[in-house]
Amino acid sequence: MTLPSVADRRVQIAGAVVVAYSTLYWVPGSPLPDKVPWGVLAQGVIFGSSYALLAMGLILVYRTTRIVNFAYGAMGAMPGSITAALFTAKHWNYWLAIAVGVGIGIASGAAIEVLVVRRFERSSRLVLTVASIGLAQILGAIGLGVGVALGTDALIGDIRTPISGSFFVRPYPVRGDHLLMIGVVPVVLAGLAWYLLRTDAGVAVRAAAENQDRALLLGVPVRRLQTVVWAVAGGLSTITFISKAPFTGVVPEALVGATTILPGLAAAAVARFQSLPVALWAGLGLGVAEWTIRWNVSAESIFDVTFFVVILAALLLRKVRTSRAETGENTWDSAGVLKPVPEELRMLPEVRWPRIAFAVIGAALLLVIPLNAAPSTVSTMSFAVVWAIVATSLVVLTGWGGNVSLGQFAIVGVGAMATGNLMMRWNVDFVVAALFAVAVGAAVALVIGLPALRIRGLYLAVTTLAFAVALDSYFLNPVNFASFVPQSLVRPVLWKRFALESQWATFYLCLGCLVLVVGLVRGIRRSRPGRVIIGTRDNDRAADAFGVPTTRIKIQTFALAGCIAGLAGALYMLVTAQTGIGPGTFRPTMSIEVFSYAVIGGLGSVAGSISGIVLFRGLDFVLAKQVSGPAGDALRLSLSGGGLLVILYFLPGGLWQLVQRVRDRYLRLVAHRRGVLVPSLVEDRRVDDPAAPEEVDDRPADETAVIGGALR
Repeated sequence: MTLPSVADRRVQIAGAVVVAYSTLYWVPGSPLPDKVPWGVLAQGVIFGSSYALLAMGLILVYRTTRIVNFAYGAMGAMPGSITAALFTAKHWNYWLAIAVGVGIGIASGAAIEVLVVRRFERSSRLVLTVASIGLAQILGAIGLGVGVALGTDALIGDIRTPISGSFFVRPYPVRGDHLLMIGVVPVVLAGLAWYLLRTDAGVAVRAAAENQDRALLLGVPVRRLQTVVWAVAGGLSTITFISKAPFTGVVPEALVGATTILPGLAAAAVARFQSLPVALWAGLGLGVAEWTIRWNVSAESIFDVTFFVVILAALLLRKVRTSRAETGENTWDSAGVLKPVPEELRMLPEVRWPRIAFAVIGAALLLVIPLNAAPSTVSTMSFAVVWAIVATSLVVLTGWGGNVSLGQFAIVGVGAMATGNLMMRWNVDFVVAALFAVAVGAAVALVIGLPALRIRGLYLAVTTLAFAVALDSYFLNPVNFASFVPQSLVRPVLWKRFALESQWATFYLCLGCLVLVVGLVRGIRRSRPGRVIIGTRDNDRAADAFGVPTTRIKIQTFALAGCIAGLAGALYMLVTAQTGIGPGTFRPTMSIEVFSYAVIGGLGSVAGSISGIVLFRGLDFVLAKQVSGPAGDALRLSLSGGGLLVILYFLPGGLWQLVQRVRDRYLRLVAHRRGVLVPSLVEDRRVDDPAAPEEVDDRPADETAVIGGALR
């Protein structure tokens, strides 16, 4: 683990960049229109220090556990909310409330490692990274519940520190709140340096981070050290949350998802998830860049685009080096893939007729139920169908390709924008606009998927999450692009014959598109391209050895997933024709939710992922009518987050894996009753044959005598 005492050339470069940037105010003919006053630089350094703290915690966890911890922000939000509630509602002393909150953060970090992380120690790091998403949802629900229990609102506004006094650095004042934030970083960095460099436990942590297997052989208590690191990360996250509270207020993690750690992810990506000092300088540099952009550019939330560009560039420029700890750790579990019915049983009546009956009943329900439903209910069903199409794109990208995407709804948003603008501005036919959205979705998926072509596993989740935040806050903001964000749309007449004015017509169109997408995806999976995608996911080196163009296969996988998401965007624009799209239409949390639902259903199977969407969208519809407010949000997050963790632990293939077990048991009963031998349904068992002849010693007599004499 790289530490401040190590001479790192990248630290020197980063420091030189920051120093050079800070002198722009005094350089004649500065390229910045309003230059950079010292007060702007001061604000950038102050807020950049919080980004550095976020990055340090992320790097600590990554180096010891080899995962990108998307629950890191929630680990601090829950105890931070308790601190704010104790200070504002219970009127505790500020420093005492902070001490209690940090203690809870440390304890919760240790508990998370013992209760959650250890349960997945034999799983791939990709699965554990996904588990952190469910953990973030559970912690967000706890944060909401804490606010209700302590008598505070979900949102707590201005929280001032007791540090009085201020001074002015043009054009902003610097208060005690700012001094507290900037003062925390050197203390934390010095504490980490002392612990990791000067203590036996710190040296052992660094050794385990470099080579965990060898550390275990040398008797290093790796489990206990991981618990310590997670406890430290919990305390760091809490300190970061509390230091930012005077400026951002207390917003439970449930309301913003994993997006609060985006600046920290950007700084950690620059540091390659390895170096703490580089993360420090990167965080400070990002803070300065953000406030410089705020000062010189009037567009709202443009710094979110900056974070996305920084993450994308950092991952693209990263050297491709896979350590022992990372080898073979980024494969998605394919247990949820429903295997076809064996040929020996496929045409039997007791196998064929139940399949036909289930298909007929399902089709009848989908066709009949909307006819007797209210327009609002039909609209909700249309949204669910669009979500199912998005989940199908995730099956291709994650279930087949092994790359986690936490920004799939951002691609849907791009497709919706493209469709809305073509139809509203140039009166283009919906079919043509939808085809254009499909092409745009493929192009966007290729751009944000570029890092995954070079680096396997976890990093696509980081870039897609950053893109989702940038799209929602900047590109879909009417303040920035008033003329390019479709506010409303007149539903067209398809092929001059089928009017799409009613909710029912729109629903059946979405349903028909879902059937086409499912048929296309199933056909690809059964053909050679599908098998090649799976083989590349499981072992790309072996695929290269057999002459498979793995890079081209990955590009085709990204493009196919992007095409499906783009089509979903065109349909989404049609469903929301009356209200249009804008900020909040494609929230980053939606991408996280659709991924969680698909994993719970079974991301290795199209039917499994769609069943997860139907189940949880139905639960959302019911809960929205029964429970509202923070309690409803907490219940919904508890169900999705808890369900995700339970499924990943007990049924890595999702609920569809359970369906496969039930089906296979039924097929075994049919095969036994029919007297049909089906090798794929029979477990290999050792059987001792009592009639087997005894072994005969056929060696020559003289050899037997020599051996017998030697033994005597």
